[in-house]
Amino acid sequence: MCGRFTVTTRDTKKVADRFEVELEKALGSKLMESAGGRYNVAPTQEVLTVRSSPDPEEAAQGEREALMMRWGLVPRWAEDLRVGYKMINAKAERLTESRAYAPLIGKFRHRCLVIADGFYEWLRSEDPKQPRQPFRFTVDGGEPFAFAGICTRKEWEGDWLYSCTIVTTEPNDLVARVHDRMPVILPGPEAEAAWLGVDLEAEDAVAMCVPLNAGRMESAPANPRLNKVGKGIEGPELLVVPA
Repeated sequence: MCGRFTVTTRDTKKVADRFEVELEKALGSKLMESAGGRYNVAPTQEVLTVRSSPDPEEAAQGEREALMMRWGLVPRWAEDLRVGYKMINAKAERLTESRAYAPLIGKFRHRCLVIADGFYEWLRSEDPKQPRQPFRFTVDGGEPFAFAGICTRKEWEGDWLYSCTIVTTEPNDLVARVHDRMPVILPGPEAEAAWLGVDLEAEDAVAMCVPLNAGRMESAPANPRLNKVGKGIEGPELLVVPA
């Protein structure tokens, strides 16, 4: 699974150029508050996503838009936002069977990129009395990348609530040392464009949900403070194991 990740860069131009989207125009000050310099992104928080324009003609021409979405998909039929906490991840193997995801996976409006530059998984100690050790996984030396995401919107308290989930798959050799699942990381711009494509069928979308080549990834122990989420548990010190 993927239960925590990072978006440490504050270089919005770099992210905008990398994912071919206008960030500052779309998000304004909210971008700096919610999209950059984050070392402990957790479920129910807002995350930076990129999706195709909802207009089919514009989408077919590659037009994209950036949106902040709540992490933890809240289906239209949900009566309580808390259901989203159980839907932070979607297993690739069950996308076409799930009541929540099957109606979405085959529609370009409901596929998105979730922007990150690292994610955490936890290694359980052989001694059950000892805390779990978090590890941070990065791609291409820490460059920004995109998780394969599924998203939807729901009317909530008089406004539209946008929410998303991160698709997971079996782990590659590197992640398997720590966990039995990993997030689907799209391997580059071509795959990202395909994931957002208007003509991508559900079966082909599922076929894209495979482990990233382990040779492109690195891992390192992170600060055990990450075992908790809350006010003040944030900052670059979370990337380093204290002496």
